[in-house]
Amino acid sequence: MTAIFKPEGHHFRATEHAGGPWSPDMLQGSATTALMAREVERLATESGFAVRRLTFDLWRPAGLRTFRTATEWLRDGRKAKTVQVRLMDGETEIGRCTALLTAQGGESPADPFAKPATPDKTPEAGSPPPAFAQKWSRYFQNVSVRLIEGALEKPGPAAAWMRLDAALVDGEPNTPMLQAVQAADFSSGVAQIVDMRSWTFINPEISLYFFRPPEDDWILIRAATRVGAKGAGLTTATLSDRKGPFAEVMQAMTFERREAVQAQAS
Repeated sequence: MTAIFKPEGHHFRATEHAGGPWSPDMLQGSATTALMAREVERLATESGFAVRRLTFDLWRPAGLRTFRTATEWLRDGRKAKTVQVRLMDGETEIGRCTALLTAQGGESPADPFAKPATPDKTPEAGSPPPAFAQKWSRYFQNVSVRLIEGALEKPGPAAAWMRLDAALVDGEPNTPMLQAVQAADFSSGVAQIVDMRSWTFINPEISLYFFRPPEDDWILIRAATRVGAKGAGLTTATLSDRKGPFAEVMQAMTFERREAVQAQAS
């Protein structure tokens, strides 16, 4: 069975299916964030609290190596808890997730100002991207994609359903939470606005804010990117399942002309 990571005791070995877009020997960001989110979800389930915010700081490129997670409770309150999960390559910290968990109440108030939502097209009504776009990375080749607005191969806002078909961790099912986190990392790619032959764009962090838990393995990303000054940008996205929206995503973007990148490398 295809898997992104193979468990080895308390460690996780990245397989060739974890390769990202910049190099097949480097982890896809979705694999990095989802592996940390797996530990957050386990702790949330044990405590009976709900995952409300996930903030990922991606500090270093990660090779296809063996990793472990290190966990620390930063706050252990009755109504809110904050947990930190670090992804470790030996003694080197690759990335970090800071998660906010909150106690679950009995009911929510009605919103008298909410506008009736227009139902989105289902994954079954969407269209797959061109074959060459699906080869963006080894990891992405294991993700089913169904576009309902825009296109992956052309700049501009878009909306796409995504589902990771390979197991994140061998022998474990992919939960809706893991599907949401791994899909969220593609927000900037779904909403890319530049010619990638001329520009690079990276997101060294990503934050997800949940107002209800996801309930499906298909996740809809509706994303858009804005450009600021001096190479700065911001991608925002709404994540939905078949019942409707459940989370908002924000990614701080950095743009750089490829000529500048090549000059720095020479």
